[in-house]
Amino acid sequence: MLNHHNSALKGVDNFIRPLLKQVLQEERIGISRDSIELRSVTSSCGKLKGDRLKLSIPYAGQKLVWQVLFDSQSQTSSPDFIFDDETFLPNPTNEMILNEVKSLFFWNPTDENSLFKVLIELLLCYKRYQIQLLEQKAELPVEYTTLIDKAKICEEDVEVIILPIGGKPMEVKFVIRIAMDFSQLPIYDNNADSNAVMLIVTYYGPEWDRIVPQLYLSKTLEEVLGGSNSLHIPPFPPNKYLMNYVPEIKKYLNEKINNVVSTYEKKKNFVAAFIALQRGSIIEYDALKFSQIVVLLEYRDFHFLVYCHLPVGFPKDKPIITLQSIYHMCAQGKLYSYSCDDFPYSPRWEPFLMVTKLLTCIMKNVAPEFKTNSIKVGKSFLMEKV
Repeated sequence: MLNHHNSALKGVDNFIRPLLKQVLQEERIGISRDSIELRSVTSSCGKLKGDRLKLSIPYAGQKLVWQVLFDSQSQTSSPDFIFDDETFLPNPTNEMILNEVKSLFFWNPTDENSLFKVLIELLLCYKRYQIQLLEQKAELPVEYTTLIDKAKICEEDVEVIILPIGGKPMEVKFVIRIAMDFSQLPIYDNNADSNAVMLIVTYYGPEWDRIVPQLYLSKTLEEVLGGSNSLHIPPFPPNKYLMNYVPEIKKYLNEKINNVVSTYEKKKNFVAAFIALQRGSIIEYDALKFSQIVVLLEYRDFHFLVYCHLPVGFPKDKPIITLQSIYHMCAQGKLYSYSCDDFPYSPRWEPFLMVTKLLTCIMKNVAPEFKTNSIKVGKSFLMEKV
């Protein structure tokens, strides 16, 4: 990333370079926690080094395109701006700039953070502008105010945008950062920058009564909670308010967290029971997620491996058991194996009982036939080789 930034800065005039460098190094802004990107650099006076920047600014799940216009002939002057939304700040007054964008009014070219400060203040102005536009959209202003006042969501955790930008409104997006405690989750880095939970609610239609909610999780968090296929958020009917729906999402996520924690503990106890009963026969086991354990068993001088995989739905879903010979090859050139599904099991049993009944079943009912079939398959493989 640093090399990419340095490459982009080569075409920028020297007096702008430290200002832009600070902007590009700020990797996470806004609810989406995305970075500002440099799209292009041009010159206002035909110089080799550019003084006009086109930036891509993350906001409310969109990319705002803003042009920053410096003047190489007057390097201490504050920059001008051109926004992709032409209705935003068309004729700003000095008083407005003083009140809303102080870093621009008191521009300090020697402060490397000056440009970044101005961009952040302008983003806050843009958010306030979008909220003002929202007040013209029937019931939607109520959605925003009640979300802030009743659902205890911070204003900093909500971004609103009316689309298309600067055109006739077709949809309204509420982007909401959901603050959750993930410290209970196993093997998960509870870092504020990596545990992003973002709810996007989009309103369509002439009465804004078509509502589509979408939940976005960071990749790591999504994997810990069971993958995207396991996430099915509650529906959002037209007669429901955001202030009621957001707590539903929080409740849903808390239930997912509790399920993951419970499953993890049960898997851990299952593996611990296996180790206690077969301490000298353990080949390997998953010491992080406790999703698998492999043991070496012996039946009448015949040794074989037992792979025990604990699925995501454990203990509701029974373990997946595979026996594998350590001697005999099958036609594909792999060690002969057999999937064992017929063994006593109940999700209500304690882990020690689960393992005891499984091992007893394997040694009494499965191992004799598995030994016989392994030898047969092995002989057939040798005959084919000859």
